Amino acid sequence: MQLFSRVVSLNGPLAEVSAWAADMRQYVSDKSGREFGLWAVMFGAPIGTMVYSARVDGLADLQTIGEALLGDSDYHSKLASGAPLSSGPPVDQISTPIYGELGDPPPVGSVAVVTTATIANGAYVEAIAWSVDMAQYVEGVTGMRSTFLVDDYGPFGQVRWIGVAPDAASADAAGQKLNADPGYLDKLSAAGKLFAEGSGQRGLVSRVA
Repeated sequence: MQLFSRVVSLNGPLAEVSAWAADMRQYVSDKSGREFGLWAVMFGAPIGTMVYSARVDGLADLQTIGEALLGDSDYHSKLASGAPLSSGPPVDQISTPIYGELGDPPPVGSVAVVTTATIANGAYVEAIAWSVDMAQYVEGVTGMRSTFLVDDYGPFGQVRWIGVAPDAASADAAGQKLNADPGYLDKLSAAGKLFAEGSGQRGLVSRVA
């Protein structure tokens, strides 16, 4: 199982943007027969950035979903109605989990911390081992699910960690535990030159539909 994500950048009144994005999520979920999630980026990206996500069984599975939608005139009409709200083309990604099960999609109201980085040239084996160890360690400290994934496309060696909390208060508590944990800080320092300088990025997203 892999994680498909589509990042969209939207402009306009929040109520209008949210309603259109939620309606699109529901339509695609109904049409495909599987659950798509809609996440609003709270921090770490421009305001109006939203992410659709779904569990897929590889490219062939994703292609089947796409074929059903491409032949649907209502789907294209909905896309067209959202064009004035869009500030740029969407960006798609498929990510493969290396550590942690994707499991069922988190419920509405969940909060996720998504950290991305790009492995430095020549450090692939060491960086993967460090990344898995870090995901396991964070899981142990916070008690919350932590998944480590490798992006299949885009910058070569780009990876991501996703930590999911049931709500914002739980995310706060997890962050406080990590920042006060000496072992976590030591592991961060041990990353050394495993990742390309300046490639790290952290965002906070909330599932809204």
